[in-house]
Amino acid sequence: MNNSLKKGSQSGRCCRCGAAFDHRNARRAVKCTKCQRIFHTKCFLAETGLSAAVDSHCVVCLCGISQTPYPLTIQQNTLARKFLRDGFVVVPLTRKPKSKQTTLEKLATFRANAERYFGAFIRAYENELEISSKAPSLQSGYSNFRERGKGRYEVIFPSIREEVLSIIENCDEVTMTLDLLLAPTGKRGDMQRKLMSCGCFYSLPGSLRQDVHTDGPALSTVEDLFPYAINVFVPLVPLNKTNGTEFFPGSHRVNYSSKPVSQQRPVTPTVPLGKVLLFDYRVLHRGLGNRLGFHRPCYYATYARSWYEDKFNFSSTRYRTALHVPSYLLERRCDREVSKRCKVE
Repeated sequence: MNNSLKKGSQSGRCCRCGAAFDHRNARRAVKCTKCQRIFHTKCFLAETGLSAAVDSHCVVCLCGISQTPYPLTIQQNTLARKFLRDGFVVVPLTRKPKSKQTTLEKLATFRANAERYFGAFIRAYENELEISSKAPSLQSGYSNFRERGKGRYEVIFPSIREEVLSIIENCDEVTMTLDLLLAPTGKRGDMQRKLMSCGCFYSLPGSLRQDVHTDGPALSTVEDLFPYAINVFVPLVPLNKTNGTEFFPGSHRVNYSSKPVSQQRPVTPTVPLGKVLLFDYRVLHRGLGNRLGFHRPCYYATYARSWYEDKFNFSSTRYRTALHVPSYLLERRCDREVSKRCKVE
């Protein structure tokens, strides 16, 4: 690892945190051997999941600098340009009238499934509390079921994964936009996207508004970088100001206003059934309280560059235990009735 700085190299500031080097910490700097940018040792590849022992590339090399003029493929994609400007974008699952009805029918089925999955997980947790004094709270969470604030739950289940991917991966506009944003130079190999997580966010009526937060850190406060991770929300009921997500447009960018969040103007995109919401891991946002009289299930998938690892939100050490959900709790009522009749016969 190169731990010395040549005279006049770069700007004399850490490319992650922006702080200047002085005679006390210059010897502990790391220089990327590819682009010659310099970082504090503690900042180099921090929060990426990569080993800092490798100095052949830095986050700037891995992500690429997001600046105009964009690559031609992005210039030609209105959705990608809007995403890079605001940090989020709403994308239709289909623009064809015939296939739109099929999509809506599929989403209606998935909504019914989500209600069933959530009910099964809640009952399984209640059963766990009755038989074990060591059951974790839903605030500390299971690897497949946890509370994300009062009245907000996350359910992770293989059937949800199959349903989410059947929607997202069959929509060319969504997959093309994801590919452009997570591999903007068009290079493949280690720049290809990967699926990091899939699940369902389930908000009950009366759930509280979240605090403003990001899902992941800015990997540089000096350079505007292309995204390293993107969330895709697939709402199973329409999202708006009564139950949706509030964003602070442009907050993923280095030059975002220094005004306090309380003085910024957030935006709550309307996402009707048949459209999905893509947003940057770094953009400031918060889930709004559910002010409607019914549950709000929303499927999600998180995509990332192949090298990125989120060791906080999806940590195996943070969430060690999986909640066991008996198969009979997951059965549809009609399936249970058929099963009973077969046993009687």
